[in-house]
Amino acid sequence: MLSFKAFIATIKIHMGQSFSRATFRFCVIFQPIIYSFIFYMMYKNSKHINYVNYVVLGSGITTLWSTICFSSAGDIERERYMGTLENIFCAPIRFMNIILAKVVANTIMGLGGLVISTAFIKVFFNGNFYIADLPMFILSFLLMVFSFICISMMIAPIFTISRSARTLMNCMEAPIFILCGMVAPVSMLPNWIRPLSYILSPTFAVELMRKTSIGNFNMKDIRNMILMLIVLSLIYIVVANFMFKKVDKLTRIKGTLGAQ
Repeated sequence: MLSFKAFIATIKIHMGQSFSRATFRFCVIFQPIIYSFIFYMMYKNSKHINYVNYVVLGSGITTLWSTICFSSAGDIERERYMGTLENIFCAPIRFMNIILAKVVANTIMGLGGLVISTAFIKVFFNGNFYIADLPMFILSFLLMVFSFICISMMIAPIFTISRSARTLMNCMEAPIFILCGMVAPVSMLPNWIRPLSYILSPTFAVELMRKTSIGNFNMKDIRNMILMLIVLSLIYIVVANFMFKKVDKLTRIKGTLGAQ
């Protein structure tokens, strides 16, 4: 019960602190608008009947990834340079649980990008976002959120022990956009690089969201994508748990998580 209360309290406090920063507000509010405009210009003359779905999902999911990637790395950097990273690491609540609460908070706020993108396309371009299969779309949405949290937890320990978290963060954003099909379908990528796309769970999450919203899908393909998404997410959890234990061991050996 104590851990659960601390988890919820961390989410609330973190959301308040994050939204008080101008950079984070830009990522959550203005970035989906910018991406929506860019994606609309890209897709408006395409042959896709439901190209608005590509625009909304593309801009919304890229915003979600940016929010998680930038904020999660930035949160650890801020804790480090404020001298509080060691404090939360030594708190009675597991360090992994505190980081999970921060990731969940960032995910909740990042999901607002889908709403903002939908509203922007509707108001300025009179585009309608259709959902052909609502139950499957909701399931895909929940699995997407779960997969993003899992992959975020896997990379969080890297940010924790690295002194170049911001550099890593900047190097991870755009490649994920491309590799996972957020900007354009993975089928447009060269054959030699596609295997890398298929070991990343967001690839299947994005495709699931698109297919279930448009409605043109084969149920067997959907089941396979759901299975792959769940398997990859579970693997990320196992790896994350191992890496957090590794961080704990390295911290005890070196005796610091601080800036020096």
